[in-house]
Amino acid sequence: MIMEPGGRRQRAESNLRPHLSRFTAGRMPPCSKPLSSSRPAVRPGPDVKEKCQREAAYLFKLEQAFKNQLSDIKAQILQPLVKADAADLKSRAHLKEHLSALETTLDVLCDRAEDHCSHLNESRRSSTHRDLYLVKDAQHLKEVYITYFTTFTNYAVLSGFEHIAKQTSDHWKRNKNTLKHYHKDSSSISMSLHRILHEPVRLQVQKYIDILRKLSWGLEKNPEVKPIAEALVTFIDLDKWIQQSLDVATSTKTLWNSLGSKLTDILFLPGRRLWEDSNNLPATCGDSRLLLFEDSLVIVQGSEAKSYKLNVVWIERLVDTSTERNRLKIIVPDEQFIYNMRDSKSLMVWLWKLKQAIRQCLGGKLDYPLWGEGCTEKTCTVPARRFATYTFVSHPRFTDATYEGDWHTGKPQGSGIMKWPDGRNYAGQYEGGQEHGFGVHVAPGTPESFDCYKCHWKMGKMCGYGICEYGNGTVYKGYFQDKQRHGFGILKNSGLKNLPFMYVGHWENDRKSGYGVLDDPDRGERYIGSWLEDCRHGDGIVITQSGLCYEGTFHNNKMMGPGTIMSEDDSAYEGEFTEDLMLTGKGKLTFSSGYVIEGQFSNKWGSGLKTSGMFSKPPSETNPVITSKLQLGSRLTPARDRWKGIFDQFWEFIKSGSDESSLESFLGFHSENVKERRKNVESRVPAAQVDSLSPNASLRFNPCDGTNDANSGTVMQNQGYLAETQWMKQYLKKAFESTSHPLATLLRKLVQVFQYTYSGICMYKRLLTIAQQEVVSHAVQLFELARHFMPTALEKEYYSDVGDISDELNAYTVIIPIILPRFYPDLFMLYMLYHEADDSSYWRGILHLENLSDTKLLELLEVQKILWPLQDLHLTNNQRISIVKDVCFTSAILCFQKISTTADPQLKLETLMKTYHEIERTVSRVLNREYNLPMDDLLPLLVYVVSRAKIQHLGAELHLIRDMMDPTTVGGMNDFLLTALDSCYQHIQREEIRPSSLPK
Repeated sequence: MIMEPGGRRQRAESNLRPHLSRFTAGRMPPCSKPLSSSRPAVRPGPDVKEKCQREAAYLFKLEQAFKNQLSDIKAQILQPLVKADAADLKSRAHLKEHLSALETTLDVLCDRAEDHCSHLNESRRSSTHRDLYLVKDAQHLKEVYITYFTTFTNYAVLSGFEHIAKQTSDHWKRNKNTLKHYHKDSSSISMSLHRILHEPVRLQVQKYIDILRKLSWGLEKNPEVKPIAEALVTFIDLDKWIQQSLDVATSTKTLWNSLGSKLTDILFLPGRRLWEDSNNLPATCGDSRLLLFEDSLVIVQGSEAKSYKLNVVWIERLVDTSTERNRLKIIVPDEQFIYNMRDSKSLMVWLWKLKQAIRQCLGGKLDYPLWGEGCTEKTCTVPARRFATYTFVSHPRFTDATYEGDWHTGKPQGSGIMKWPDGRNYAGQYEGGQEHGFGVHVAPGTPESFDCYKCHWKMGKMCGYGICEYGNGTVYKGYFQDKQRHGFGILKNSGLKNLPFMYVGHWENDRKSGYGVLDDPDRGERYIGSWLEDCRHGDGIVITQSGLCYEGTFHNNKMMGPGTIMSEDDSAYEGEFTEDLMLTGKGKLTFSSGYVIEGQFSNKWGSGLKTSGMFSKPPSETNPVITSKLQLGSRLTPARDRWKGIFDQFWEFIKSGSDESSLESFLGFHSENVKERRKNVESRVPAAQVDSLSPNASLRFNPCDGTNDANSGTVMQNQGYLAETQWMKQYLKKAFESTSHPLATLLRKLVQVFQYTYSGICMYKRLLTIAQQEVVSHAVQLFELARHFMPTALEKEYYSDVGDISDELNAYTVIIPIILPRFYPDLFMLYMLYHEADDSSYWRGILHLENLSDTKLLELLEVQKILWPLQDLHLTNNQRISIVKDVCFTSAILCFQKISTTADPQLKLETLMKTYHEIERTVSRVLNREYNLPMDDLLPLLVYVVSRAKIQHLGAELHLIRDMMDPTTVGGMNDFLLTALDSCYQHIQREEIRPSSLPK
């Protein structure tokens, strides 16, 4: 590894230098004593060009001598070493490799020196300081010297000179004069080789420093001398780094020679350097030994060693004023160590060196200084947050797992990926060393399959909303608590590997518990009701594809006790059951024709009933199809309590402060990132409106982009009550239509659950009542929740301190018109099924009445002739009044036809009211005076308009309007008109309007 010196270094300003200097002063090996040029210093004149030319001439001679010296060393010293090493078959391969690298880098130095000589020979008489390669090419030249000394120290650390000295001892005995020529003290061949191969090179660097100093003397204020000063700093740093690298290499070699073979095999790397050793600078923690390398921290205990990369090492100075002990805390992912220091100086040195080593490791570059040259805020600060990879060894949960990601003080914190050897992995958020926030966990399932959990986590456990895709094809979307399915959730199997099914409901401790719906297409049935421990338990309803349905109390998946069965032919049985639809005891069987059997029953339904009881014939006034109107669900959980798991999560979201960052955990997943959604909303809405419409500072949702400012007192005061009401409705409408508002998220989930419960192949007319109750209950609860997201001005206007709200504004007038279109397709289908027979009869009546002309129909309905708008009949030459159709009361007919174009019950009522006014307006025009229609005149005219409007499924429309209209309006004009319309609907179904009774 190349250790690269940094840029300019300032003088020490802290008190570290006195503590550190003693550890640098006494560490120089005998071969590393300071060297300097022998040329006397001469202070040059002020002329920069003249100085450059003079120093260039001197530098030319210097480079020539250096080139010749390197060539001689290579030919007389290094090449014999390489040749001898190549001939030694027992020599270690890595020694040969490093010796060869040393020869290569020496060749590079020789080539550079030759290039310098050529350059100086051509331009020394005309060169300026800008052309001087020491200035112009300082950084590149520095890298050449760093490369050489790196390969040199690598070979020295491997004890390569001692090894090669033994191999070539006979050669040097025969060539003693060669060694003495380069080094007079040749008592040790290895020492002589060591010094010969590095001292001339280092001396050349110091001569470069002398030249640059002389160029800069006396010209400190001259701007032209700045490049010279920068080059001078570069070579001074290089010289310091050379000294340091030689010191570190010597201490590292000493360590490898002192360690046992087992520890050496574990720790040894050719490029690894020792920076500190607790045997040299005492630091005690039991019997352990602390070794600081440039890439790792090693804790040695006996013959065992634990090695930690520096990017996963954190240090703290422990302050204990009572005992005045000097202690250092070392934190690594698996454990912590506390070392006692001999004195405060030792503590400061260890602390400083560890910080420098960690900082440089995190920076990805080893620079200078490492110690003893001062400390700035930048060089002494080690970030607690960092990115690293680590394999846990003794963690209670993560043993043998490898974590790659963000850390904070020894623990995963932020984003990261954890991988286990058995194939498990987790990618997501961490806090305090545990999974916390959103994350994706993949675990091996069955052979060749995996389970994938996309969930929110809390302190290492799945908690909150999540999506789990199991290897068997099953998918769960819902809530978790302590790693188990808990709360509301949807479990679905597509049937690719197992039988298809879908459960929508509540869970407790990973089991179905509470209210839920199980759809089992394979058995052709759907269960709606209560669960306990994965079993149908409590009140419930079973609906089959064949049309059979039954309701009762279940115990461990079996219906027992009182219950009801309704067959596809509208027969109904009420009585006692044991299990598997086994009838027992007293009961009552009612046929669709109205006949009744009441008594004792036995045997299984559909297998031939056995009964002893009374058979009775229905009285003539009884509706023969009364059983077709029976509804299920009277025993079910109340509508408000059916989906508590969904609403409870929303209330928890509100209690948590409605923080946008927790929105997904409480309410479910995103189609886009939360920050992206927020950015998209803010890009559409002015900032002032965002602030004014936010319910509080922590929740900056903006479902509304209207032009009104909800906090503007002036606007609110100047608007009438009607405008205020419209503004509130507009605000909530846009909230529910938004892609980012919490209320919209909640509504989407409620609609989804409603579709799963009441649509599909098991859609059944007998579920209409519970479906309608559910929609109304959702509206009431949404209205209660909406106040927490209302702008302050609106909340104060409509809500009192105790939470009451204006009578005119309630769930029926505010929420149902907004949310009903979402439920309408499936809900209205239930109304259509419920009224299928009546609507069919009604439509036959419409088709019969369509054959009549306007005058014939008015006559049939006994409308007073003075009310007939005959002036609207414009005849051609070939027409008679008696054959004209679809002309009278046209405006009322066109108005009434709009009743089926909206899902909003209020708009339907308004359409009916407008139709009434249109009829009255037409009559007033005919009479040429104001005329208030009495019921006797209104009913036949309304029948005429309805028959000509041809509204399909009018019975379903009427039923829906009555169920969803504001209860406070019952008894008013709206109720009166609905009663009149219902009478029209009944009248059109009657037999007297059939062809046999029509006028000729």
